[in-house]
Amino acid sequence: MTKPFLTILFILSIPLSNYAQEEIVLQYYNQFSSNISYATLGSLDINYERTISKYITAGVGVTSYSNSHNDLNLEKYDGYSDYKVNLEINPFVRLYVHNTQKKSLFIEVLGSYNEAEVNTGRRISRTVNNLGYGVYAYDYGAQKMENIGLGTGVGYRFLLLKNRLVLEAQFGVRTNLKEIWIYDIGLVRTGIKAGYRF
Repeated sequence: MTKPFLTILFILSIPLSNYAQEEIVLQYYNQFSSNISYATLGSLDINYERTISKYITAGVGVTSYSNSHNDLNLEKYDGYSDYKVNLEINPFVRLYVHNTQKKSLFIEVLGSYNEAEVNTGRRISRTVNNLGYGVYAYDYGAQKMENIGLGTGVGYRFLLLKNRLVLEAQFGVRTNLKEIWIYDIGLVRTGIKAGYRF
């Protein structure tokens, strides 16, 4: 009884042992990409990614948002005011499920530095005149601010043309830590990206 069982176990273990000894050779360490979805809205998005190991990459993305992108109102400030990001810099680290040299699902952790404009609408502000009296007035317009934040994303990367051409689909969210905490999140690094590896 044990002899046929051991024979079957041995036969089944041959493909597993061959797979376990397969070495992943890193071919391309650098990648440039751009978000095609953002380009259709007039925004400029440039990303650089560097392969660190078989499963981990790190990089940075810079995005300059257009007015038509901001008109989508993908982000709020204090729950009601329009928060329009003009420029965003995102350092990120990715963990690939399969490995960096194959098509794979990935999970991304990112940081954010963003320069934005908050359209607060009409609000009352208090100033002190030269006699020391408080003067109240309506304040209209936009307030410029800088924020830092953290976020996460998930996506899938396809490799085409001998693993040189990259096509990615990604969804990511980010919250600001300086002015807003957790409640108001914005969609970042979301869309279809195309790139080149070298």
